[in-house]
Amino acid sequence: MGKIRTFHYFRPLERDRREFHPDEPLRFDDFEVRAIDRFRDDLELLVIPVRNLGRIHEILGELDLHASQEFFDRECREVISVPEKHVNEQTGKGQVTFKVHFKNLPRSLASINGRALVVLCLHPLPGRDEEGKRNYRIAGYAHVNCFDYLDRSADRILPAYYYNLLRISGYQEGGKAVYRQCGMFGTIFSIFDKLTGINGVNVGYANFGRDNRGMQRSMNTLSRLFGKGYRRFPVDSYIKVNRLYRSRRWGTKLVDISGDEERIREFHEKNLQLRNKFLLHQYPTYSSFMEMFNSVRAYSPTSRIYMLPGQDGEMLSAALAMNWGDYFELTLEKPRGFFRLIASLKLTDRILWPTNSVGGSNDVARLWKGLAYLYQTGHKVHLSLMMAQPGDPFASLKRSLLRDPFVYFTMYNRVGEYESLESACRLDDGSVPIFTETPLT
Repeated sequence: MGKIRTFHYFRPLERDRREFHPDEPLRFDDFEVRAIDRFRDDLELLVIPVRNLGRIHEILGELDLHASQEFFDRECREVISVPEKHVNEQTGKGQVTFKVHFKNLPRSLASINGRALVVLCLHPLPGRDEEGKRNYRIAGYAHVNCFDYLDRSADRILPAYYYNLLRISGYQEGGKAVYRQCGMFGTIFSIFDKLTGINGVNVGYANFGRDNRGMQRSMNTLSRLFGKGYRRFPVDSYIKVNRLYRSRRWGTKLVDISGDEERIREFHEKNLQLRNKFLLHQYPTYSSFMEMFNSVRAYSPTSRIYMLPGQDGEMLSAALAMNWGDYFELTLEKPRGFFRLIASLKLTDRILWPTNSVGGSNDVARLWKGLAYLYQTGHKVHLSLMMAQPGDPFASLKRSLLRDPFVYFTMYNRVGEYESLESACRLDDGSVPIFTETPLT
């Protein structure tokens, strides 16, 4: 199966440490993978903790590559901002293709998942820079976010990988995309597979946009070649225009509980109770949730936890309100249907992402309308994004004319363990809800 490539895995000697200290040498271990790409040139393959991307110039220098941090950051922005198509290639169905421009990399993404690893495929070029170092181009970029989940079938906490920002460079020669047409994603997947073995991870999952036959064939092939189990999960994304959706009445009643430990514990416990059948609940413990929230709050002060109180101060509903405008800007490209109107209004630069909502349906609906008011008037956040899946208690509340259906998938190494987990999470209608809403999709 394919060729043998080697990647450098930068990690501290102590397995329980996630990143290097600021003054610590960036050591690495080499691992061989059997890659299935058709790319003929050499590649420098790296895996590095996201928190240490700010020291990538040290790594590049050691590998005899152009060591400019500024050049690397610019290359990353260009590759990450490759348009993401949510249009079916065979049927033409779908309304949206977009670019996401992340701000303040890597600090912004590290604030959401500090345990993330970054996978880099660097293509060394023939020329050298003024310092005599090899020039290069980023051919592929991906994140491996690490979350813990509760395996209900065995009552234990286990790690899972969530893959996102899977990007292949759109660089072209002779009108052809050099890296996309040679199976570069297959090489990234080879590294994903090796990392699960190195770190004892069974389940990995990701979003691959709108479902189509080409993607299905690719995933079926990869699962077969790597001996992995494979499942697909439909998810619907909805967008609401805050100016039309908001409610001043409910916005004035919301209470910010971001600094109230007792209330946050109550919020987290309600979340666990409401989503106790979800396959991969990324924050199964209070400490794991607070690690994420404290980091997000330090980076994005406008991302908060709000609750709607009752007459006696009880928690009727609550949600973590993520201000994605602090993290990225989104640009729609050649939108269709109602997305054309949204693009013409230039409202997509700021998005509210209310996640982990708890409470009764009526109270959650009021909470969301209140959040739309607070963020539209206070922070000029114009849209609210919501995702619905089988088993979602609030799916009917999320529906809107701006709908983008897409698919998540899981892949797993140990079949028996995974099937027991699915069985413990299966609902009466036979469906399996895949995950709670993470701060980063």
